[in-house]
Amino acid sequence: MQRILLVDDHEMARKAMKHFLEHHGYVCEEAEHGAAALAKLEQGPSVDLIVSDNHMPVMIGMDLLLQVKANPHFDSIPFILYSGNITDEMYQRAIEAGALAVLHKPYNFSDFVAMVNKALKTP
Repeated sequence: MQRILLVDDHEMARKAMKHFLEHHGYVCEEAEHGAAALAKLEQGPSVDLIVSDNHMPVMIGMDLLLQVKANPHFDSIPFILYSGNITDEMYQRAIEAGALAVLHKPYNFSDFVAMVNKALKTP
């Protein structure tokens, strides 16, 4: 089964995404901010996709994206970033840094799972 790392400081948001994605056949791990996500990546097991909010304490999603893409052990993991406050500059910066997609909150769960499926190349 494909594994997804969900990174969001709002526990209810993580739980909702986890429930929704597990209903679609994925296994999900959770982290409450970017630094916790990096620690989980270092500990393993490997993940097939990272989905992260941008605005979080300790380490924001953009910084997590930059660190993941700078690490040769993790740089091939697809990364979806989302935020309720995305500027055109932030969108462009995230795409240039290697994000597969940048989603605006609130997002439609059907569109979200379609993007996850695309990232993991599942029908």
